Amino acid sequence: MSENASNAIKSKSFTDNMFRRLFWPTLFSAIGLALGDIADALFVGIRIGKIGLATMSLVAPVYMFYNVLDVGIAVGTSVHYTRALGKGKAKNGIAIFSQMASFDVAVSVVIALLGQILMPQILSLLGAGSPEGELWKYTRDYLQIMFWGAPLTFLYFLLYYCVRCDDNEKLASAGYIAGYLTDVAASALFVLVLKMDLRGAIIATVLGKGVGVIIFSLHFTRKWAILRFRPAKPDFKLIFSVMKTGTSSSFGFIGQFIALILVNNMLLNLGGENALAIFNVVQNVSYVAFAVYIALGDTVQPLCGTFYAERNRESIRRTMLLAVAVGMISGGVIAALFAIFAPGVCSIFGLTGITVTDGAFAVRLFCLSVIPAGLNVIWSSCFQSIGKEKTVFLINQLRTFLCFVIFAVILSTFFDLKWFWFVFLAAELSSLAVWVPICRRKKRDVSEVVFNYILDTNSMDISELLRKTEAFCEENEATPKQIYCVTLCVEEVCQAITENAFRQKGDEYIQLTLYFEEDKQKDKTAVLHIRDNAVDFNPFAMKTGRNYENEEDLASLGIQMVKAKSKSFFYRRYAGFNTLTVEV
Repeated sequence: MSENASNAIKSKSFTDNMFRRLFWPTLFSAIGLALGDIADALFVGIRIGKIGLATMSLVAPVYMFYNVLDVGIAVGTSVHYTRALGKGKAKNGIAIFSQMASFDVAVSVVIALLGQILMPQILSLLGAGSPEGELWKYTRDYLQIMFWGAPLTFLYFLLYYCVRCDDNEKLASAGYIAGYLTDVAASALFVLVLKMDLRGAIIATVLGKGVGVIIFSLHFTRKWAILRFRPAKPDFKLIFSVMKTGTSSSFGFIGQFIALILVNNMLLNLGGENALAIFNVVQNVSYVAFAVYIALGDTVQPLCGTFYAERNRESIRRTMLLAVAVGMISGGVIAALFAIFAPGVCSIFGLTGITVTDGAFAVRLFCLSVIPAGLNVIWSSCFQSIGKEKTVFLINQLRTFLCFVIFAVILSTFFDLKWFWFVFLAAELSSLAVWVPICRRKKRDVSEVVFNYILDTNSMDISELLRKTEAFCEENEATPKQIYCVTLCVEEVCQAITENAFRQKGDEYIQLTLYFEEDKQKDKTAVLHIRDNAVDFNPFAMKTGRNYENEEDLASLGIQMVKAKSKSFFYRRYAGFNTLTVEV
């Protein structure tokens, strides 16, 4: 096997292991999310019937509006936090989280108050009918509690995304799942046993968010955690930058908000409350069908963000290959199962008679859109993590608003209700047909030069790595002093890892990425990212005494020199690997 092929296999090993480490907890979290979303509709459908399901369809646009802000803040914060840590800027990461946590709470309190004040106008906009009607009453009761619970909802998503990106995906997953299981259990108790109807469903949802926030907060008690809250004056430039990143995807919820209002009214005209009830069942099927894609998107986002900060394009490509492969296989299986058992699914949600037949047909047509939708979701997460906000905005506006509304109008105008459900497939395929060619036409930036190397201590010594590192520095016109400092860092850090952390198992190696950055004054900084699969070990935490007759003090002499000659250095244990960033 050639050296390049061997290095490629070892590099994939890092990426594959990191992918698995993040994917499984996020998958369980996504399943918890799906269960929580389904529970309310399921129990409400059993307890109240079609009027309850119709109400759940009416409040769905408000959730879309919520998600523009709560998910936008959470995702934007986590992306910028991940990039900061990927560059070794822990203080910047803490500042980002602190600013956005304060902003998050402030926005949620304003929404809670405005929701109560503007309740009649909101109900009219949603199409809840007459103030004397049953649909108006149910919708009002639900939204009043939903708005009061806004601060918990906003904190829930922010803490989940940020704790997950701070190498505590297990706690993040535990809090996410516990929150939604609490929602499910409390919803069953409040709606079915205590007969609180729709108020019981939303109280259970808010209670679940509170449980999740408490569990996420345990992360701040961990000594090794980097994530911290530090009160600071508002930095509106930073807040705008984070929101620009986050809302590039979450702003699609505004499109969904408008689209759902339009579609709800179209369905009321086409088939009344029966059509709305079927639409709600399809939406709940989508929560389960898309759970794996939500998990894949949440896996792709921090990984691609980290690799993007490291200039590791090969690992980004590998991450996306894994995500697309897993998504197509699992999504296809899930869609097939829903298509087979569609009548039973509709019956479980409380549909009866001919509505079951119509609902099963709608579910089966929706299932055709699962894989195309999944591809849109996965690629949107990747583009968001690497700073292509415009592409993310394009994808989400196409699939959730523009294409969706266009086909909804066409199908509702020229066809009957039975064929309206083709809207999901048409919207997803047409979105792919638009954004894929646009992205392919864009020119790639090939000006950046990056040096990648995999050091296997069982087959190669450090001298070969040093030779290639020095040659790369010379090619990039580094100064003699800079070349000396870079090679010193590579030699001392790699030697410290191999001597103190490797256990000579035969599958231990170090991945090094090196590139040069220029500042505004055209001064070059060498940036090294060093990742290894050894046991927990921070070279810069080695004892640095000056009694060089002591073996440990002597071994740390080189690390002391690296510290002295480096502009900055940062270590963290991330996704099961030691990760070190050094600027020279």
